[in-house]
Amino acid sequence: MRRDGRRLGICALVLVACTAVGAQAPDGNAILRAAGVDLPRSGAEGAFDAGVDGPSPVPPGAFPTLMVGMGPVGPRARVRNAYAFGVLAGRSGRMVPVGELSGAGIALLQMIVADDRATRIAGARVAGRVFAAPIDGKPAPPRPTGLVEAVLLMLNVQNAAEQGAAIEAIGLLGEMAAAPTLTELHRAYRERNNREMAGRALAALVRIGLPQSEPLVRALAADGWGDREDAAGLAVAFARERYLADGSRARLEAARDHKVMGPTARAYLAELGRVTP
Repeated sequence: MRRDGRRLGICALVLVACTAVGAQAPDGNAILRAAGVDLPRSGAEGAFDAGVDGPSPVPPGAFPTLMVGMGPVGPRARVRNAYAFGVLAGRSGRMVPVGELSGAGIALLQMIVADDRATRIAGARVAGRVFAAPIDGKPAPPRPTGLVEAVLLMLNVQNAAEQGAAIEAIGLLGEMAAAPTLTELHRAYRERNNREMAGRALAALVRIGLPQSEPLVRALAADGWGDREDAAGLAVAFARERYLADGSRARLEAARDHKVMGPTARAYLAELGRVTP
């Protein structure tokens, strides 16, 4: 009873915050610094992109404060607080108490359907990480009703940044129903020579992991498209190692300390189940 009451209280806190349009926004960057996170110049978003880990345990009060800041307190602050939440929460929300994770899901869902594009992108990306399909063998975090459906709708938008955020999130969430759409997106972007977006769609397919994707991976292994040393090449190495176990892991290991591609390489290696990111 006490746990259920706490969960309801956290959800109520978020709902109140989401109606307090004029509220003073918390500072996600300041909260991360107070938690001992060494922030890059780009702040919370840069830390999120780099896969920076938060402390364990997370300082008391950090999550509820950031959840207030994920309400409509101004798009820039809202985005910053969401990325800060994602840093402290970790993959699959392992650092977040259950009640606070439920409230965060409501806040992120409201961000995904917001009017501001940067807010929608941040909401989708953070939701993808916080509610990601587990790679540690533990139970999956409970997702709020409508979250996955909202991200799936983003796959159909024309803006590349927004669609890319949706692709990333859907792959992390492991949504099998999206595999045909992702396969078509990979094909279409490859035909347009958009390697970045084609690679994103491929990585999402690999994370979903359906056997039906193996012929695509075998074709990529044979045609040389993934030989270039870029993000798409890393995605192909990830795909080949997962489906074919052909030694492509060595390419990921070689890139793990790269200034730009290192975070992605480390994430792929962690998902292959043999290293800590």
